[in-house]
Amino acid sequence: MSTLGERVKGEREAHGWSQAELARRVTRVGYPITQGGIAQIERRGETAPKSIVQLAQALGVSVTWLQSNRGDKRPPEGFGEESPEFAFAEVSSRRGGAAGGAAAAAASGPRPPLEVFSSAQGGSEGAMVLSSEPVAWIPRDAQLAGVREAYGCFVSGDSMEPAYERGNLLLVNPSASVSPGDDAVFLKEDKDGTRYVLIKRLVRVNEQSWTVKQYNPPKTYTLPRKEWGKAHLVIGKYNRAN
Repeated sequence: MSTLGERVKGEREAHGWSQAELARRVTRVGYPITQGGIAQIERRGETAPKSIVQLAQALGVSVTWLQSNRGDKRPPEGFGEESPEFAFAEVSSRRGGAAGGAAAAAASGPRPPLEVFSSAQGGSEGAMVLSSEPVAWIPRDAQLAGVREAYGCFVSGDSMEPAYERGNLLLVNPSASVSPGDDAVFLKEDKDGTRYVLIKRLVRVNEQSWTVKQYNPPKTYTLPRKEWGKAHLVIGKYNRAN
């Protein structure tokens, strides 16, 4: 099954459900959708980023598998609206070593949960469109304790493979400075509020532009800072898509 739409259709038919029945189940777990919406997903092979968690939950499959056709198809035990599969994955960080997300959260006491945003391909230079609302909440990693603006986001592109793969969940600290050699989420916001993001490694920066590089295919180029106004530091990832 090469597309998300094919995976949705295959799982729906395996359950013996009509499109209307799947729409009812997805709506029940928090994302209002009609039979026509399910038909469009199956036909076009894509969906709005913020619906992926509810689709996976209704179908009884993992978010990673549904979004990227990678990893374990089975959802983790206790998978629900506020306990996505990434909550217990290991975190590998370029700053400060590695840490276990759930273990770190348990060790240092209660913290507000981390908002997680989904993404879908939809812009130039391989940019992803970031969902306007969070699709899930996960325990906050120790490295993001006290960082109010911190967030997580799913990877939907492949330009940074093998460092970041489709279905990985990035941990992002918008308050930290970004220096050459750091991986960052670069943001552009349209007048209509659509947020585009690029995940790249920063090579150098000046007042006019960011010079960034990607791995797949290898490429170094510049992003105008007037257009891509913000760079948020990637401090780690939940990596269960390998």
